[in-house]
Amino acid sequence: MNERVFLKDGCSAKAVLGFIEKAAADGVNLRAMQIYRHGEPLVKVCMAPYDFGSPMHLYSLSKSFTSIAVGICCDKGLLSPDTVVSELMPERMPENISDTARGIKLCDLLSMQSGHSECKLYKMRWADDAVRAFFEEPLTYEPGTTFVYSTGATCVCMACVEKVTGMKGTDFLYENLFKKLGIKKPRWRETVDGTTLGGVGLYLSSDDITKTALMLANGGVWNGERIVSEEYIRLATSKHSLDINNGAPDWIAGYGFQFWLNDRGGFRGDGAFGQLLLVFPQTGYVMTFMGEVGNMATEMKHIYGLLDSLDSAPAGMMQELVRYAETRYLPHNISFFGNDLSYGVAQNTIGLNKIRFCGKGTLRVELGTDYGEHVISCGKDGFILNRLVLRGFNPNISALDPDTGALERVNVFAAYTDMPESELCGKAIVLRHADTCHVQRWYVRDGNLKIETFVGDLPVREFTLI
Repeated sequence: MNERVFLKDGCSAKAVLGFIEKAAADGVNLRAMQIYRHGEPLVKVCMAPYDFGSPMHLYSLSKSFTSIAVGICCDKGLLSPDTVVSELMPERMPENISDTARGIKLCDLLSMQSGHSECKLYKMRWADDAVRAFFEEPLTYEPGTTFVYSTGATCVCMACVEKVTGMKGTDFLYENLFKKLGIKKPRWRETVDGTTLGGVGLYLSSDDITKTALMLANGGVWNGERIVSEEYIRLATSKHSLDINNGAPDWIAGYGFQFWLNDRGGFRGDGAFGQLLLVFPQTGYVMTFMGEVGNMATEMKHIYGLLDSLDSAPAGMMQELVRYAETRYLPHNISFFGNDLSYGVAQNTIGLNKIRFCGKGTLRVELGTDYGEHVISCGKDGFILNRLVLRGFNPNISALDPDTGALERVNVFAAYTDMPESELCGKAIVLRHADTCHVQRWYVRDGNLKIETFVGDLPVREFTLI
């Protein structure tokens, strides 16, 4: 078996390859996918240079893990969907809390019906008390009546877990979920006051979310041990609210407790740019995807197409599928970089003051910063994994990340490729972030170093250093 591709006998390599290629043509770029049916593996594909076991930011797929934490607390009698948050945490309520806000229940937050007109995490992330900041914001709707997607509401759900357990959310889930599934204790970002973000910021691997999906599909049991009750899973994956503002079929099928309902039945957790955990109880399918996706509705369309063709497409093309997985993102036909170029850099938010490109074969990108010297090694015929600590270097979906501007771990696969229009000796640097779904391209034009950030083939940000 190839380490990047596994297909059970009877599954069509042609259908899988066709899915990946058609999806890529539509801006849905795969990193890893796993498909099981009735608990048995059918398809596993991982694209080089990635693997099944390395953690990656799940974005809002984090929310489903907060829901599981709430469910475990409910099973232990520590919480209930009807828990009134102000009564659970009176010390974190503002003095002028309204009577309406005082009545917000945990189920209102879990179903995205807090009563706010927008997500309030941007107010919470820097606050001295994230929960108090949430409850200080005025309400537009009666809680429990109107769906408004809110990562801030999920953060308060996790604060409830932390209150009743006396543990960090990550620690609680490690003892009650991750360790039991054989998952290493993950990284989960926090607000400034130390509250686990809950709705974003969790880093898990393709294997990790697949184990979680299989546990949920098995009614909350893993290897014969009960993790979370089947009653809570049914409750969390039933429709409690409806997003009437999103016309895509899989986003108007209903919302449970931090899980979406699928248009074709079953449920899913999903995160920005294509991170998916899908369970289809009627057919026994469990599917997980890690990707770089511009439009997740397009991703779902192609996933359904794969399910429809997986058993019926002709056999063959296994070698082609393996070759595609190994070469899809690799640079090709690249001439050597053999120059030594240095640039001064104007003041910028990432603390970079000079940059040097040098080397033969392997290209060294030497970064001079106000907090030390750092090197990114770039391969010619393949990627080199670099692990660094830099400031403000990781791309983020928005400014919601509380660590923006701070020193943080940066893990990038780096290579260089030919780009004739670049003044960097006709080269561009390609950085594929290992633990986020972003890709960066560095090149020089008009004497300026340009950094473009992509999700798949979709440009999302451009930054110029002069």
